[in-house]
Amino acid sequence: MRYIPGDMNKFSTFYEWLEKQKGKKSPLGDLASGAVRDESFPKDVASLDALLSYMKGKKAPGMAIATARIAWQTYAREKSAG
Repeated sequence: MRYIPGDMNKFSTFYEWLEKQKGKKSPLGDLASGAVRDESFPKDVASLDALLSYMKGKKAPGMAIATARIAWQTYAREKSAG
């Protein structure tokens, strides 16, 4: 799969998708910026459960966990549509 900048359907991992959300003025943009800054963020996270487990292990606030859940659902929907 070739990556074309700006094409939201061209990604293979949640982390790649999340990187593209960086800079948005929204909770999703905040989550993305935080993930990119977090050197321990799992770049190969493969399930919502794994993502939430990581977030809870980092003692993320409830709003960040809720945002992560919505982000994963959006990612999964876009990936299946692409």
